[in-house]
Amino acid sequence: MCPKVFSSFSLKISMAQQTEYIGTYKILDKIGEGGMAYIYKALQPSLKRTVVIKKLKDPNREIIKRFKKEALLSASFHHENLIAVYDFIYSNRSYYLVMEYVDGEDLRTIIDHLAPLPPEIAALIALSVARGLEYTHSHNIIHRDIKPSNILVSYDGNVKLIDFGIARDDLSTRLTVTGMIVGTPAYMSPEQANGEELTPQSDLFSLGILLYEMLTGVKPFDGTRHSEVISQIVRGNYLPPGRINPAIPLRLRRIIKKCLQHSPRKRYKNATQLINDLERFLPWQTRNQKKRIVARFLNRLNKNEPSTVQTIIPALVNRFSTRRWWLAKGGLIVLAVALAFSLFRYLQIKQTGRVIIDAPPKVYRIAIDGKPWRTAAGPNIHLPNLLQGRHRLMLRETKTANALEVFFSVKPQHAVKIHVPNRPADRRSALSVLTEPKQATLLVDGTPVGFSPFYSDSLIAGNHTLAVFKEGFTRQSLRITCQPGETKHMLIVLSKK
Repeated sequence: MCPKVFSSFSLKISMAQQTEYIGTYKILDKIGEGGMAYIYKALQPSLKRTVVIKKLKDPNREIIKRFKKEALLSASFHHENLIAVYDFIYSNRSYYLVMEYVDGEDLRTIIDHLAPLPPEIAALIALSVARGLEYTHSHNIIHRDIKPSNILVSYDGNVKLIDFGIARDDLSTRLTVTGMIVGTPAYMSPEQANGEELTPQSDLFSLGILLYEMLTGVKPFDGTRHSEVISQIVRGNYLPPGRINPAIPLRLRRIIKKCLQHSPRKRYKNATQLINDLERFLPWQTRNQKKRIVARFLNRLNKNEPSTVQTIIPALVNRFSTRRWWLAKGGLIVLAVALAFSLFRYLQIKQTGRVIIDAPPKVYRIAIDGKPWRTAAGPNIHLPNLLQGRHRLMLRETKTANALEVFFSVKPQHAVKIHVPNRPADRRSALSVLTEPKQATLLVDGTPVGFSPFYSDSLIAGNHTLAVFKEGFTRQSLRITCQPGETKHMLIVLSKK
């Protein structure tokens, strides 16, 4: 059903409140600007919902035609992976398109700050885009401009395909408008770059480029000039993604390779075949939780931190052909380190929790699940990055024999709090030392305490280091543990040098 055109709407500005309206829509903010339109965030008071309004700028006949086509095509869509269009307005010689508001980020921003994406995240996003294309292709519509900025990912995990301004509602039309090729060069198929007739396989080629870029952080076809990019696409020259990111699973590499076949006949015949391969790669448990998984990943986004891969690799990769890839080993090592860190951080978010120990202000030795002891001081001890599941904690005071054993369970992204009570001071220990020969010098914890035979009943319970030496004999050092109220008797025989 086509949207209605309301020519009676006007642009209202209240000088008192500085509130701007487009028809009945209250403008909240300008959120973007493209080559063809200004983008505004607005409120529809009648339905109390937030919308997006595109205002066409500097219209000419061809651009107006594309703008109207986007409205007509998008208004007929009813699919979770396609943006919804609510209204089309013509007022004061200006054209406006009112669309669904998506609270999230475009894929361009996500790639720039988080690439390379974990394989399952990249596959889930590609799967959603493929399902949107499956729907449009079934209605004889080719998008023709699949690129990261035309993919929106919401903070609740939804993926939306937008911008059908240059789409065609037939499957055999040349992609020229006023004699020019339409589309974004780095994401064109070979037939699109040559201005030839298109089929749905052209959109699938572009989706293969998206998947490649999500998994590596770089474009397979790139250059300083459009002519250079198009030349690479036409020749089919690109570095296999596995050489940039060895962690890409083999099945995903095969999917990318099939999407990027130079001949359309060798690619997937339709989006359904691509969807089937992506679903075979993704476990059903992941597919069932796709929105939650994508939403959790997107929450990692920090726009103040560029992707490590984006800041190191692109210039390096672009210089090397497939025959000389070994020259990029230094860069690939850096990438592998960056990828390992990225995957480690992803594992931390998805599979680990932490422990906070509230203990008296003393020094403790701590062991988790029988692993080597570490030392930490109270009152607040933090133990991060514990895998989900059940664990055993051993907590021992360094100056006493007091020890605490705790069993607890960790959930992903949760903190377990353990309170250690402040126990009253325990009784002192006694130490008696005899040596052969006598009159050997004794040190306890590095402090001289006298000569053998030695006796003290004021030793603090716990672990201590005892050193014994005498001129002409070999020095001996040993670790002892004294229990509260215990008298520890020791006989130490020194050997001659």
